Amino acid sequence: MSMRNVVPNEVWLKCVKPTALDTYCLTSDFHSKIGGIVTSFSLSRAVWAEDRRCFSDTHRHPTSSKSLFAMEPSDVCQAYYRLGTDYALKCRRKSKLLGFLSALLGAMLVVFSLLLLFNVLRPTTGQCWWPTPGSRCFWPLGRPHQLVLISMDGFRHDYLELVRSRLGADSLPNFARLEAEGVRANRSINAFPTITMPNHHTLVTGLYPQDSGVVGNEVFDKRFPNKVFSMGDQKSLNEAPWLDGWPEPIWVTLQRKGGLAGSLLWPLTDNFVNGDLPFQQVSQFTTLDGSVRYPYTKRVKDLLWWLDNPRYRIDLVLAYFDEPDETGHAYGPESKEVAEVIVELDKVLGQLLDGLEARDLRDKVDIILTADHGMTWITRDRVIVIDDLLDPADYSTTEFSSVGLIYPKPGMEQSVYRKLRDAHPHLNVYWLSETPFSLHFNHSNSRMPPIVLIPDPLWHLTHKANDSIPTGNHGYSPEFSEMNPFLIASGPSFRRNEVVAQVHAVDIYTLMCGLLQIRPNPHNGSFERIAENLLKPDVAQRLLHFEHWPAWFVQLALELEFLWLLMALALLSLMVATLGILLHMQRKFSRLASNSEDHCDDKEAMA
Repeated sequence: MSMRNVVPNEVWLKCVKPTALDTYCLTSDFHSKIGGIVTSFSLSRAVWAEDRRCFSDTHRHPTSSKSLFAMEPSDVCQAYYRLGTDYALKCRRKSKLLGFLSALLGAMLVVFSLLLLFNVLRPTTGQCWWPTPGSRCFWPLGRPHQLVLISMDGFRHDYLELVRSRLGADSLPNFARLEAEGVRANRSINAFPTITMPNHHTLVTGLYPQDSGVVGNEVFDKRFPNKVFSMGDQKSLNEAPWLDGWPEPIWVTLQRKGGLAGSLLWPLTDNFVNGDLPFQQVSQFTTLDGSVRYPYTKRVKDLLWWLDNPRYRIDLVLAYFDEPDETGHAYGPESKEVAEVIVELDKVLGQLLDGLEARDLRDKVDIILTADHGMTWITRDRVIVIDDLLDPADYSTTEFSSVGLIYPKPGMEQSVYRKLRDAHPHLNVYWLSETPFSLHFNHSNSRMPPIVLIPDPLWHLTHKANDSIPTGNHGYSPEFSEMNPFLIASGPSFRRNEVVAQVHAVDIYTLMCGLLQIRPNPHNGSFERIAENLLKPDVAQRLLHFEHWPAWFVQLALELEFLWLLMALALLSLMVATLGILLHMQRKFSRLASNSEDHCDDKEAMA
């Protein structure tokens, strides 16, 4: 490169590349020369020039006053060619690196997408990829313990003490064993009316009968004229979806969230509820012809098999035993026959506990043992005969013993109410809306009766004076203590060897939801109230904290049940965006390199 002369002002030489973005000016901003050779120079941006060559003329910069060297135009262009070639090599190296990264990320993206698609579509029972019954995808607090809810029908809160006082302190070793390994509530405040079907539904919905849709053992619904749904009539319960549209029980929610439930004779689990049935089921009507058809020992074996099934893990078992209710009705609550039945139930409980220990499940299963109601004595001298007061043609009833649910014929409401209001000193007559608030039985819906009869405790309703009456009965207000059942909770989540005064039956539902990590539906219970009484402090604290999680996270974690999928899709989107950026940058550097090389090739050809 030869130096021609020194000029007092800047010489402005243009070398223009094919695009305006990549156009540069080589200026004579020289810092030194050695033997007439330029040792340093600078490149700066330039405006677009129409011609694509180095100007042969020199142009004086209008604002510069520097004394700079000027080069022959051919020398300037040769220097630019060399710089352009080096720049092209750098761009080409960057383009190749970005191409490699793009190919690697693209391969990872394909593999990840195929795995995601395979895991979503693949039917599976042992692993969780998509929320289906038996396949839950996200356990925010770790996989919960299995849960067994056992109801012994008609087991009054003080039966254990009555039997021990009659037969000895050691007469019920397995109940004592369960108490020592868990926590006992001296009584459970159940729901009105204190009868079987409503209270079993309260246990699995957390709702009082006025809200659950199950107001008695027999239910009349205005939406189904001339139809009575009866606990003792399988056809009436199963031929119509009479629970659809009402709050769903816990077993439906659990299975919708990816868990599995089993029903062992539990009331109201034979028919589809919101399109679902328990995964494992023994119909409540199995024992209508006598318990010989399904003995207690067989029931316990089936329950243990469900819990220990190696293929399908049952998360919740609802188990129903029809005693001591039947014996209490026949012989009275404090009879020796009831004591003998409770001793038999103690053996059944021992079979269950021994079976759990033999299968190494005792520390993996939570047990809640309770009942639906208690029992009291009924005598012939405390009977209220309603047909002496009313014409039977003026009304119909569903429940009619220790509580009366009265449905007057159209237009007869006022007449029926007036005739009953002051008819008997031990009979309390209410319009539905006037029923005492403490009973939680005053909401109006298609199943609630217009008139409610509540006799005083120990008094009994009959249609005729010579109607048969049971020796023992229930149904009265839960404020009458003999209507209250008991509760014992035992397992890894519960306190040990403790006694609390009472719990509320409506709280058991939300307790089970907490233990199973499912979001409860609207209910009448209080999780805080029962958790602090029954659960170990650390378990209670963890679940109470879980109860107060932000609503948006609960929605993701507990309702959508595929937080993992959302996270995977977010990662997939990030990978796609990154791949797009890499490809764009690769094309840019490739274009820069190509343009620079083409320009140099053109100049060499001209030379």
